[in-house]
Amino acid sequence: MRILGSELSREAFNLLNSEITTVVIATVDEDGYPRTAPFHWIVAKDKKTLKVAVNPRHVTYENIKRDGRVMVCVLDQGNIAIGIKGRAQIIKEDMKSIPWLITMVEIKIDEVKSDALAWVPIKHGVRFETAQQVNDLDRKAFGELKETP
Repeated sequence: MRILGSELSREAFNLLNSEITTVVIATVDEDGYPRTAPFHWIVAKDKKTLKVAVNPRHVTYENIKRDGRVMVCVLDQGNIAIGIKGRAQIIKEDMKSIPWLITMVEIKIDEVKSDALAWVPIKHGVRFETAQQVNDLDRKAFGELKETP
């Protein structure tokens, strides 16, 4: 592990805005244990801020409401293995671009670290295979995440 600083690199910023990356977000549950879940609707607002769409019926939402500490794991091609430590808060209770209730969460970045290893490089990230109607929904969700101040 190597601490890279307190903001995203240009490469990480571009990857998180590519609309193809899936990340794993860890939150802290009521017993103090980490809880992880994959998220696809995530963007980098700037090099210090992430925005992600979260289902309010998911334990991730409750954990963020109670304890905003999060860790975002990004694994992708080009041997990208970064952990992003930050504080999350709900900034929008109902994303209008989604036909069901989805909240928008903002993550303020505290630290970025690299877990990449030269001798075991990462070749591929996680990708969702989606139908055309989901692709349309993706465009709307990513658009709202990127446009919300």
